[in-house]
Amino acid sequence: MLRVEPANAVVSARAAARFLEQATWGPTPQSIAEVRRNGFERYIEQQFTEPLSDYPEPPEANDQQSLTPAQRRFFTNAVNGSDQLRQRVAFALHQILVVSAVKMNQARMMVPYLRLLQANAFGNYAKILREITVNPAMGRYLDMVNNDKPSPANGIRANENYAREVMQLFTIGTVKLNQDGATVLDREGKPLPAYDQSDIEGLALALTGWTYAPLPGEPARSHNPVNYNSRMVPWEPNHDRSAKRLVDGVQLPAGQTAEQDLDAALRHLFEHPNISPFVARRLIGSLVTSNPSPEYIARVAAAFQASPSGERGDMKAVIRAILLDPEAREGDTSTIPAHFGHLREPVLYITAMLRSFGARIADPHSLASRASQMGQNVFYPPTVFSYFPLLYKVPNSVLVGPEYEVLTPSTTLARVNFADSVAFGRLGQTVTVDLTPYIDMASDTTTLLEALNNTLMQGAMSAGVRDAIGRAVEATTDPLLRAQTAVYLVAASPQYQTQR
Repeated sequence: MLRVEPANAVVSARAAARFLEQATWGPTPQSIAEVRRNGFERYIEQQFTEPLSDYPEPPEANDQQSLTPAQRRFFTNAVNGSDQLRQRVAFALHQILVVSAVKMNQARMMVPYLRLLQANAFGNYAKILREITVNPAMGRYLDMVNNDKPSPANGIRANENYAREVMQLFTIGTVKLNQDGATVLDREGKPLPAYDQSDIEGLALALTGWTYAPLPGEPARSHNPVNYNSRMVPWEPNHDRSAKRLVDGVQLPAGQTAEQDLDAALRHLFEHPNISPFVARRLIGSLVTSNPSPEYIARVAAAFQASPSGERGDMKAVIRAILLDPEAREGDTSTIPAHFGHLREPVLYITAMLRSFGARIADPHSLASRASQMGQNVFYPPTVFSYFPLLYKVPNSVLVGPEYEVLTPSTTLARVNFADSVAFGRLGQTVTVDLTPYIDMASDTTTLLEALNNTLMQGAMSAGVRDAIGRAVEATTDPLLRAQTAVYLVAASPQYQTQR
């Protein structure tokens, strides 16, 4: 990244690049100049207004088109799109509110779900929770669709799958939390559970009676045919109208409609004290650092609890709090703590590298296949716990490092091979990188490495890395090979692969 020096810069190049590592799919010379000129707050506010990058329109209702076009568009949007912050937040939400193409493997199933996350990324978490609950892809993935009231005579029980996961993964987690994310312990030092089996059973009953929306021109029935383009709808005869017990002993009265029970149950979860630190912890981990301090979590949780206007669950307030927090910005002007940051997940490793070198990308391309080789098959998280558990701990360490769960000898080699492909032009005709500026300066090793230091490492390349790469570069006098060698070794280095 060759710096574009703006007039009257209000933040340093290093600070702008670090901020953009957290808020986008990777900094570019132009975006760094924009942030330096306008500052962090103005950049965020501008991003809130950018039109969203869409996915290809799904085919007709019964067409079984694969997700390949949507996967390709994901990377095209990430590298080329102007709505960088929306895309990053939507992908973070996808890793929390998981619907997986392992089960939902057609474009007609997944694209409406992906659009839902994009459209609501800057909205309110209460609305996100409601929309995802009645989303037909989620309904099928976690078995809420056609979840009928119990009928012992017919062997029917309320399905508990969505009820369990909406608490465990989408809202409050399995244990009670303090506002700084710490687990609440009982007198014996054991974690206090956030809910029990009876709470799951009560919520499952509250969520009975929902089916697909009728297809256009078709009459409503108890179990409508598959329809992924509209929210699920209630069918009252299949809803359990008994009283229900929810988390913390809250009672839903008997006789309520399916919609009344659903809204009351979701409202109760949204107002639960666990939700603010639970969601804050996961969004911080996706965007900024895997090991935030309790104070950082508490500050973001407070933003979730009440925006400046008093609104609970305002995603814009939460995003501002995450990106502008003193802990997120600490490394802009001082030494970055050793525990700060996270390993770049495969999709971020790919997009950040391509954006740094001004890549031009068009469909079709093989970037989704590259990410899959690195352990992250986009839209195909292997379980409801996402591509990797969001609180996965690095083996033999107290530190959380979710992305390390998919780091194996084979995926490590795939990452290094991708860096080689970028440097040596092996990405195909639709993904091109212009290394001309680096070739032009390649005769001077010091100048070349300093440019790449600014491009990929915000000026923080260690002396050891610089010396080792410098020796490799000086093994040849060919300018092209010198530049390619330097790009490859810097991009493949562990220091670059860790976002700090």
